[in-house]
Amino acid sequence: MKPMVLVAVADAAEPPPELARLERDLTPHYVSTPEEYRAVLADAKVLLVWDLQTKLVHECGPGKVEWIHTNSLGVNAVATAEVADSVTVTNTQGLFEQPMAEFVLASILYRAKGLDRLLAHQRGKVWDQQPTSRIAGRRALVVGAGGVGRTIAELLRATGIDVAIIGRTRREEPDARGGTRVVHGIDELHELLPGADDIVLAAPLTEATRGLIGLAELALMKQSAHLINVGRGGLVDEAALIDALRCGAPAAATLDVFAQEPLPPESPLWEMEQVLVSPHQSADTIGWRDAAVELFLENYARHRAGEPLSNVVNVGALRVDG
Repeated sequence: MKPMVLVAVADAAEPPPELARLERDLTPHYVSTPEEYRAVLADAKVLLVWDLQTKLVHECGPGKVEWIHTNSLGVNAVATAEVADSVTVTNTQGLFEQPMAEFVLASILYRAKGLDRLLAHQRGKVWDQQPTSRIAGRRALVVGAGGVGRTIAELLRATGIDVAIIGRTRREEPDARGGTRVVHGIDELHELLPGADDIVLAAPLTEATRGLIGLAELALMKQSAHLINVGRGGLVDEAALIDALRCGAPAAATLDVFAQEPLPPESPLWEMEQVLVSPHQSADTIGWRDAAVELFLENYARHRAGEPLSNVVNVGALRVDG
């Protein structure tokens, strides 16, 4: 008999077709409601969290689950004190970092090259030649020194952008050329914000980072600054950002994540010309779901063989319970 694995999805009656691949090696049991989840929790040892909006673990606990795999880099959907104490958690590291970095670079190019203006003029059949900005020589501040932040920094540097990266603490680390680079501490954020042309948020959401960008931080940004958030919506005080954008500083924002998702229709962000709204898809490339299933199955093979799992996340360090 194939081993059973619990799979949290948005709709248990119609799970995503990519998950059919699980059935070759496993018996997936799909759940989407607390009732469905509790009914089988006593028999489940492995949980695959496919629906990143699920609240099942927060509401019902992990039960006897020994290993949780999240179909994402972030693990907020399962980060509770009970999980941190008793469950191994892994994520989908290695699949999303490069696409997210490409999205950030595209966002910078979109603003610097005035593509929004070109599209508007094309619709109005307006021939209006205007110079655009070079990206070489811009200064970017990347907040988040994990895999995503580092990949973003590497790609931006390759285009000639000067990048400073912020982690939890200040330190020096070896770079690809045999030298060292400084990773700034989060306590240096206020010092670095005024000099940045592009502020990229790629940090996880924790007690320390919730509301990281608020009124004080927005006031420190250049009037011409561009805020890009590919981390988590909770990193930014959204109301403060809306007010700041209305006042003209920062000049623009590219937002892939929001405090509430989907972004409510009544949000002013939808209609702001200086804002690019992306529906939490900066990491989504064609075929990513199939690749994510294969990554989980590779880790499941390690689990069955008693080998160390890849992409283990220290949930306790996140401290995001609730």
